[in-house]
Amino acid sequence: MNLSLVSAGAVTPAGIGTDTITASWPVSQAQDTQGRLISAALVKTEDPSLLRWQKEPRLRRASPITYYMIEAVAQAVEKLSAEEKKRTGIIATFFLGCLVYSVRFYRQITDEGRRFASPVLFPETVFNSPLSHVVATLGLHGPVYSQIGDRTCWASALRTAQSWLALGTCDRVVVLGAEEFEPLEVDALRAGGLLRRGLVPAEGCVALMFEASSTPDSGLGPIMDGFSFTHHRDAAHAMQRCLASFPAGIPVFDTNGDDLSKGPDGFTVSAAADTYRAGQMIRKGTAHDLLVPVRGLTRQVAAYRLRG
Repeated sequence: MNLSLVSAGAVTPAGIGTDTITASWPVSQAQDTQGRLISAALVKTEDPSLLRWQKEPRLRRASPITYYMIEAVAQAVEKLSAEEKKRTGIIATFFLGCLVYSVRFYRQITDEGRRFASPVLFPETVFNSPLSHVVATLGLHGPVYSQIGDRTCWASALRTAQSWLALGTCDRVVVLGAEEFEPLEVDALRAGGLLRRGLVPAEGCVALMFEASSTPDSGLGPIMDGFSFTHHRDAAHAMQRCLASFPAGIPVFDTNGDDLSKGPDGFTVSAAADTYRAGQMIRKGTAHDLLVPVRGLTRQVAAYRLRG
């Protein structure tokens, strides 16, 4: 079953709204745990569209990623009635997920001892916690699922959305990619050699709402994933094998590929943004058929086809 993109929402370093997905994400300076400066693309958290969610009682202690997610999803489901929301599923994809409170919680353990770790913070360290806040606050009553991985987690989530719609589990599915920045993240990226390869970390959320395509030969699909590699130098060959699964001659959408220095990388946020950008090309008639690659940083790649 193919997916049809019907609405979207976004919180990105460029601002609030879908226009910011296709805009250039500004880069600023951020610190790692040692106070060293690196380049990063960060969300302006003082934006009124984000601050308004602080009035929600259950969000008063929520991690920043929750605010990015709820604002983006609220934009995507804005035109749905209460009845339609009951048949709306949602899938969140994360690479690093809710870092801010996780680091704060475990720092209490290491600095002050286990008995001083706050039980108030612990629930916010769970990957599914931000999504539970989103569905409870916005009144979404369909299936709920969080998936964790690198960019290719996005392809897995799209496949899950296909399955839900094919089975009639729900009438529409919101699929989102979200990340938040925390200085400890820089240490991990540096240890993994990603900063040496030019990666500029980014945060935010892009949420896309899909329904089943009205015609079998249009929309998003099929999805090919699970093409693995053992070292990043082998990633290009894995992608060649993946793209060979599709008919020959289809143009390939330009993502940052293995060149991490081409622009800020929000991991699953960027994967979601690629889907939206490719969809805009289809909608505007710039392209009629595209293959969109999803290149993982760890050990696999994926791709999907998008047709007008």
